[in-house]
Amino acid sequence: MADTPIPTFQVFGQTDCGLMREHNEDAFLTLPRHAFFAVADGLGGLPEGGLASTLAVECLHKWFEAPGRNGKLDLKNLFNLANQRVHDEGRLVSSDIGIGTTLTAFRLGRGLIEVGHVGDSGLYLFRPGQPPKRLTTDHTMAEEMRARLRPGDNMYIPDYYTHTLTRCIGQSGEIEVDTFTEPVQKGDRLLLYTDGVTKVFHEEELNYEATIADSPEKLVARLIKLGNERGGPDNLTAVALFL
Repeated sequence: MADTPIPTFQVFGQTDCGLMREHNEDAFLTLPRHAFFAVADGLGGLPEGGLASTLAVECLHKWFEAPGRNGKLDLKNLFNLANQRVHDEGRLVSSDIGIGTTLTAFRLGRGLIEVGHVGDSGLYLFRPGQPPKRLTTDHTMAEEMRARLRPGDNMYIPDYYTHTLTRCIGQSGEIEVDTFTEPVQKGDRLLLYTDGVTKVFHEEELNYEATIADSPEKLVARLIKLGNERGGPDNLTAVALFL
C-alpha cells in the first residue's frame, strides 16, 4: 500500500500490567503519521516475554522511520523481519527454547485497512448497526481443533488449549503470517487488543463500550478500568481507532 491520503481518524493506545502479573509483557505501537498500529504480547511460557514483544514492535517502528523508505508495505516480509530479530535475540537469552510474542498490526489506507496477524492478540471492527466483527483468528490449538469440526460435531477441548499457540513471532525460519485487507468507512471503530482484554470481556460488551465511548481515550481507559475491576488476570493492552 503506497503512502496515499487517508481518512481523518482519532487513535489512542495504552497498556496496563493488570493485578495478577508481576511484569507487563505487552507492548504496543501507534504511528499516526504513517497510520500504522500494532500490539504484541510476550509469551508467558517462555523467558523474557517483555523483551520479545518490545523487540517486535521496535522492529516495525524502525522500518517505518528508516531513511529512504520507499513507502511500499509488505506485511509478510515485515513480520518475518520481526520474527528473525526476536529469534536471534532468543538464541542469546535462552538457546534451548528462545523467546516469543504475538503480533497483530494494521495500516489504514483510503477506504480499507491492511492487516497482519500472528498469535492470539487480535483486531475487532465495530460498525454502527451491525454485530461486532473479529477480523483475526487466534493461532491456538483450540481454534485449530474447532476448524476441523464438521457441522454438528462436538469435541472436548481442554481450557489450556485456548492459550496454547501454534504460531508466534520468534520461531526458527520463515513464519506464516495471516495478511488481508478489510473495507472501512466513516463511523467505524477499530480495536487492537492483547488477550488480557478478551479474558475479561465478551465481544458484545466490547461492542457496547466501543459504541458509547465518545473518544478512543475514553474507550481504552474504560476497558482497562473494568478489566482490573474484574480481577486484572493478565496484562491489558488496547489501541482504539475511531474513523
